[in-house]
Amino acid sequence: MRSLLIIRDSLRSLYSEYDYIIKPVSKFVLAFLMLLLLQGRIGYYERFSSVIVIAACSAICMFLPYGGISLICGLFLIADMTEVSYAMAGFSSIMLAMIFVLYYGFRPGTGIIMAMIPLTFLLKIPFVVPVILGMNLGIAAIVPAVFGILIWNLMKYFYINASELSAVGASDVIDSFADIGRGVLGDKYMLIIMFAFAACIIVVSIISRSSMDHSWTISVIAGIAVMGILFLAADVICGQSVLWDLIGLIISFAILIVYELVIYSVDFRSTERLRFEDDDYYYFVKAVPKIKPLDEDERRD
Repeated sequence: MRSLLIIRDSLRSLYSEYDYIIKPVSKFVLAFLMLLLLQGRIGYYERFSSVIVIAACSAICMFLPYGGISLICGLFLIADMTEVSYAMAGFSSIMLAMIFVLYYGFRPGTGIIMAMIPLTFLLKIPFVVPVILGMNLGIAAIVPAVFGILIWNLMKYFYINASELSAVGASDVIDSFADIGRGVLGDKYMLIIMFAFAACIIVVSIISRSSMDHSWTISVIAGIAVMGILFLAADVICGQSVLWDLIGLIISFAILIVYELVIYSVDFRSTERLRFEDDDYYYFVKAVPKIKPLDEDERRD
């Protein structure tokens, strides 16, 4: 535990001193990883599958806000779809445009979440996202989470049905639009996953903001439990294998426990409860000190 806290504080000091370098580099690395995984999965547009092109676009992202990475990934996705099916590309363009307009009109500032969610699905650890969102952003995070799942389902539908979509002729585009709409928006598995993310974010948000001791740890356990139950139920209902979800659930739980210990490290044994008052109110305050890397050494001394 002490080693993790030392690493955390060292990283914080390093970031505060060199943030002007770390921010653009982190954007480059994130964009490069996301575009590389995207093109590795559905890289039908060969020009965009080149590592040089991916690196160049990632370099552009260094000078854009984090939401710009989502926009670049969306353009890559549309380019790949255009190579296979104009109907799929047209439908996806309309959907992505609606998502970006609605999202940036009502909840701007965290657009990178919509791109990160498909990435975590590709890495088989989507369970991490709603727990962290619930702890940090609260219930409002449901909006980008749901949009991110919809984008992931667009990608999945395209990947699974690419061969059928490529055979659609120009005269069948309208019918193809309807089929794509039913396949993407009427996907029972996707709807259950959206509900799972929303339920997890609500549960984690409520518990992590409560005044009970160990609220963050309890919220992580409760969030993982909600996600595990609903994801496994979705697998059973939709006839999918539960193996990868079980493995991803275990890995996600380990990641979240480390995250909670490092980010929300407090000493509940030293909790103090204070009371203040003025002419109108009494104020009851619960003060829980943060754990510092030297605290454990000081206790041993």
